[in-house]
Amino acid sequence: MAGMKHGAWCHIEIPTGNPESSKKFYSGLFGWSFTHVPELKYTVYNAGEGEIGGGLFDPPPGAPRHITNYITVADLEAAARKVPEFGGRVITDRMEVPGMGKFRIVADPDGNSFGLWQPNLPAPSKKAPAAKRTAPKKPAKAAKKRR
Repeated sequence: MAGMKHGAWCHIEIPTGNPESSKKFYSGLFGWSFTHVPELKYTVYNAGEGEIGGGLFDPPPGAPRHITNYITVADLEAAARKVPEFGGRVITDRMEVPGMGKFRIVADPDGNSFGLWQPNLPAPSKKAPAAKRTAPKKPAKAAKKRR
């Protein structure tokens, strides 16, 4: 799955005041598919197998309307503590997405904001070992029939 490794881009949110128009635009241009999540007032998009997906949402009044990129972290709070050490700043408190994970919005030293995302399942820190390949078993020799 794309974006599940610590430090990988994993989710891109696109603000929209008209989700139906946005869905028509992105599905027509790129072939994306959509799933609406009414309880979150959020529409998840899928950009294809192994690709980074994201969501469409209408930010609350007064909130900035810009695309927000998210990066997977193995430990949200540890990553957030490091942000000021390297000249950035933490913008939001931790927010939970029920059943999925948690995030914070942070900014780099130039003021570029992005999300730190910790999925509920721990993000793998290394590539999983490849499955061992075994040679197919040779069929057993058929017993000779006695006459």
